[in-house]
Amino acid sequence: MGRIYMTRHGETVWNAEGRIQGHTDIDLSPRGRTQAQALGQRLEDVDFDAVYSSDLIRARETADIIVEKKQVDLHTTERLREYHKGVFEGLTVSEYKTEFPELYVSSLVNDLDFAPTGGETIRETSARMAGFVSYLKQEHMNDTVLVVGHGGSLRSAVVAILDLPLEANWKLVMNNCALSIFDVYPDNSVMVLYNDSSHMKGQIN
Repeated sequence: MGRIYMTRHGETVWNAEGRIQGHTDIDLSPRGRTQAQALGQRLEDVDFDAVYSSDLIRARETADIIVEKKQVDLHTTERLREYHKGVFEGLTVSEYKTEFPELYVSSLVNDLDFAPTGGETIRETSARMAGFVSYLKQEHMNDTVLVVGHGGSLRSAVVAILDLPLEANWKLVMNNCALSIFDVYPDNSVMVLYNDSSHMKGQIN
């Protein structure tokens, strides 16, 4: 059996402003660093065999903070990036509703094949994340692994881990620096914990 600890990056200024990030490389805010520190404290007694992070700085910095006192290598990969949101990146919902009204209307429909111009569909993101999950199962079936990524693409990873239909992407949410845990077996995977942020209560306003 392997165990996957999974978390979304800490908050950024764009998160707080409601701006779409996608592949745009935005730093953690001071609040985001505090969130990562709180999760690091929660996981201080966990011995990770491997740590994987998106190569975008908000995820990479979150992972660095979580494991800064541990003797484990951090592997960064483009495969863990958020799904690309094309012309929506940098805009709030109200801004892209005004600037791209037709795309906005299309975005309201649960369509696996919709993408903003220049962006990536959920189906494409799900295939990318399924490939990464398959890699984890092949390389780390008996290991304890930390995965740090992004809200949208990690939802697709959860769908792959639990072998759910792709439509389950719209049934999930993942908050900044919340913790999810999955036990992985050769023929099954079990959700042990999902989107838990109890480590931040009383610490972050």
